[in-house]
Amino acid sequence: MSVTIRLALIAAAMTAFLGFLVISHAAARGSGTEVVLDVRGYDPRDIFLGHFSLITTDLQQLDAAELDGEDDFETGDPLYVVLAPGSDGLWQPVSLHSQRPDAGPFIHGVVRSSYRDDSAMTDPVTGEVIPTGSARQISIRASFNIERYYASRELAQQLDESLRTLNPDGDNGVRLILSLPPNGDAIIKGFEIDGVRRIDRLW
Repeated sequence: MSVTIRLALIAAAMTAFLGFLVISHAAARGSGTEVVLDVRGYDPRDIFLGHFSLITTDLQQLDAAELDGEDDFETGDPLYVVLAPGSDGLWQPVSLHSQRPDAGPFIHGVVRSSYRDDSAMTDPVTGEVIPTGSARQISIRASFNIERYYASRELAQQLDESLRTLNPDGDNGVRLILSLPPNGDAIIKGFEIDGVRRIDRLW
């Protein structure tokens, strides 16, 4: 077999593999449950990495004491968060799990840190143990591989401006649109900016 034919076969195999990845990604994105999250915070530039926004959502800081499910997590543990839509159309966390739950749309992430405030005092009269910790008793920081979004210059600048501009209600009008496939590994579909959906094109 000549070198030319060998190189052509290698190139064809690599092209087929890349095509398979694109098709698999498109299938997962198209078949997953669409979830819309509120967005806050931004950091839209990196001269070495290009235009991107660091996306911050409420999922990155969770209070296990206020949610159903489990609350005993360590740094590095897998985290599954069951989500449900609110009356405003934005999805909110409902329960936390260390293993894949049986029901409900969920997003899969990793615990970055977990802090439990168990401080308490004993009432000298009644002997009752009274918690003295903060309102957030079990604080969990997590990441879901949706925190960094690369964009064109135009969209990065629009996200930058929108994320910094708040209306009188304290809302920036930016929503993150995700697709949640059955395994919970979220895929960013695009954004809703001031009510206008901007879905990423795959090709």
